[in-house]
Amino acid sequence: MTDNMTDYEPFVNPDDEHAQEMMAFILRLRRHGLTDQKVLNAVSTLPRPVFVLPEFAEFAWRDLSLPIQCGQTITPPVLAATIAERLDVEPLHRVLEIGTGSGYLTAVLGRLAKRVLTLDRWRTLVTEAEERLRAVTILNVTMMVADGSSGWRQQAPFDRIVTTAAMSEVPEELLDQLALGGRMIAPIGPPGEEQQLTMIVRDADGFHHTPLMDIRAASMILGVADRL
Repeated sequence: MTDNMTDYEPFVNPDDEHAQEMMAFILRLRRHGLTDQKVLNAVSTLPRPVFVLPEFAEFAWRDLSLPIQCGQTITPPVLAATIAERLDVEPLHRVLEIGTGSGYLTAVLGRLAKRVLTLDRWRTLVTEAEERLRAVTILNVTMMVADGSSGWRQQAPFDRIVTTAAMSEVPEELLDQLALGGRMIAPIGPPGEEQQLTMIVRDADGFHHTPLMDIRAASMILGVADRL
């Protein structure tokens, strides 16, 4: 990346309503203290309306959890960008995502990492996300329908791991798949209550937890969905 990318501002066509909303979103991210230009570039080149249901397209850039298929929701855009920034993904990193959902956070990570592997218990969500990622030409993502609590041991270790589903505690099997020097972000706390979005860093001394913010996330459900 050249030095002048630090001054990058996305071009906005004044007649393009979605482009104007995207630019307002970038300014909102900066007001929230997000400064990583890699992340700002990644989100500014992704058409978020592609990742929401057509009936909610007008709200795509709003900081809302919008409904998607299978009774799930899309991660609010500011939270997705915050997760991406705190993960500190580098171009050679391999990232494991637990909970593909709409594929939006997957796509952001795909812009940042060498490889993203993502799991979801809903086959419909994986199929739809694959189509969306093809539509935005992100080709470095591998998806699988699976129980996310077990991670993807055959592909471990991972430089970064992220889950958007809440857990009372992170399973040892998932922690074991984080590389030395790696970083994980997960909502940790009791189901149905407020959780702590937590960053976990692994070093030679073990795992170190740093609370980032309070959020309310859906709880992780074990197993693969038997329909949809």
